[in-house]
Amino acid sequence: MTEFDEGDALVLWCALLPDLRRAAAAGRWTDRLERAAARVRDGGTALDACRQFDLLDAADRAEPTRSTDGLGAAVYPTPRTPLPPRTGRGEYRCPRGRCARRDRRNDAGHPPVCALFDDEPMLPTGVTP
Repeated sequence: MTEFDEGDALVLWCALLPDLRRAAAAGRWTDRLERAAARVRDGGTALDACRQFDLLDAADRAEPTRSTDGLGAAVYPTPRTPLPPRTGRGEYRCPRGRCARRDRRNDAGHPPVCALFDDEPMLPTGVTP
């Protein structure tokens, strides 16, 4: 299993939280998930939250989709599409500066949002492709 540090876990948690919320709603465990999300949002450890929901093993299976910034630092998640966005350009970063997640606009041109902080829009980094 890959050694994740707190920063890696926070990026993973943020990237997978929307999918977890959909699964929780279907499985009726939304309260449990939202308690964990609130703990992470309030400064708790994302590693514990990822372990609680078995995300670290899932991250190992998803290893090939991880990318690097060219300097060897992991950038999560891999951009949604290899094509440049139709509207707007560039990368976006965590709105609170808590994790290293980077993302681009989606296929419809909408900027990415942070699921951990109530869909707060991510901030432009000023880096363009």
